[in-house]
Amino acid sequence: MNNLRNALVETLEVMAEKARSMNMHGVGVASVLPKESEVDWIGEMKVVDTPYNADGGDKGWNLVAIAWSKAGEVIASGADSGNPERKCMTGELNFTGGAYDESENYKFAFAFSGGLSEDDLEVAKYGISHLRSLLGE
Repeated sequence: MNNLRNALVETLEVMAEKARSMNMHGVGVASVLPKESEVDWIGEMKVVDTPYNADGGDKGWNLVAIAWSKAGEVIASGADSGNPERKCMTGELNFTGGAYDESENYKFAFAFSGGLSEDDLEVAKYGISHLRSLLGE
């Protein structure tokens, strides 16, 4: 499990580099669940230059809260976040930017918050791809 956590931390660094290359700042979340489990999620978070955006409207944007909400939606639905056809559960924001994938051994729920929704999703999917390569999947 410790090796998996180290791989998540490394993957978040790669996601941060990808986000910065796209001129994005915000928060990345990477979480993994062994395929046969429903409750043993492990997750890590990485702030990419800023956890909040005070210029994001009247109230600003809490990018930490949004990123974890996206990941939580992905975990609950087993699909990418922001699906307009899915009824949100309390606590979900229905924002695009959370990515879901499965491998032979794991379920992956990754998210990014800080850019345009499509760009957030690109960074999240990039992170899943990187972790899968680290795990040899």
